[in-house]
Amino acid sequence: MQYVLMVIVVAGLAFVYGRIWLRRHREAPLRDQTRARGITFRAVLDRVEVLEPGALGGDFGVPISRPVELIVRGDAFEVSFAYPLGRVMGLEYFFRARETSVELNRPIPRIYGSGTRSRIIVRGWQDGKKVQLTITQKSDPLDIWNALTAAGAVPDITWITRPGE
Repeated sequence: MQYVLMVIVVAGLAFVYGRIWLRRHREAPLRDQTRARGITFRAVLDRVEVLEPGALGGDFGVPISRPVELIVRGDAFEVSFAYPLGRVMGLEYFFRARETSVELNRPIPRIYGSGTRSRIIVRGWQDGKKVQLTITQKSDPLDIWNALTAAGAVPDITWITRPGE
C-alpha cells in the first residue's frame, strides 16, 4: 500500500513539473526577447492575484506570494517572483505591452470602515490563453500605471485582441 501511495505522489509531482516545464518552454522566445532589453522601470508589488482559465473551463484566481516584481523593459514587461526558485516554479508572466490592456481602480474614500486599496488590472495573453493580473498597492500605484502605459499598454477595461485573430 505504501508503494502505491508513493507512486501516486511521484506521478502527481511529475505531472505538475511537466506542465510548468511545458509552459516555460512555450514562453521561452518572449522571455528571451524581453530579458535581452534594458530595464526601464522596476517596482516591488505588494499583492498580485492571477486569474487564469482552468483546465475544466472555469476561471480561478491564485494569489502570488511576496516578493513579486514588475519589470518593464522597452515595450514588454514581466511580473515575476523576485527569487530564481519561484521563477523556475512558473511564477512569472511576460507580456507584450501592445497586446495588454490595463485598468486603474482607485478607492472611493469611506467615512466608516476600511476602504479598498488602489489596484491595477492587467489583461493579457500567455501561451494563447487569457490571463488577468490584479496588482494591489498600499501606496498610490500611479508610477506603475505610468510605466505600463509608457511601454504601450492600452488603458482600457476590455481584452485586447491578439494580432492575427
